[in-house]
Amino acid sequence: MLDEIAIQQTLNKYSEGASRADWKQVMSTFTPDGIWEIPALQARYQDHSVIQNVMAAFVGQMAYFVQVNSPAIITVDGDKATARSVIRECGKFADRDEALEVLGRYEDELVRTPAGWKFARRVFRAAGKHTFALLPAK
Repeated sequence: MLDEIAIQQTLNKYSEGASRADWKQVMSTFTPDGIWEIPALQARYQDHSVIQNVMAAFVGQMAYFVQVNSPAIITVDGDKATARSVIRECGKFADRDEALEVLGRYEDELVRTPAGWKFARRVFRAAGKHTFALLPAK
């Protein structure tokens, strides 16, 4: 059970770092050659600098952004593991009174490293995306 707790902490570290735009923390959850995929966009990114640039560009358009992950279903097999978790992302665009909500799930492949469990591959499968107008700030 200790491996499952450590893997859940990796997922938590990713989401908490993304919510604060702490890209060093987010990248610390990936192996150096880790992969981040978004099939709905036909997008596949590999390596820390590439992944970080894409994430930072997306979050950079937001006044605030929060990602909430659910507890994962985790299967450990030696020094490899898989995890599935539900995710909710929400935020406000910086340049307008409009909000964004993205719902989906992550399907993860993790490996045990000397520094702990890391994502070898992280696949985001979107379930829905919503934008909606907000009342103007007074």
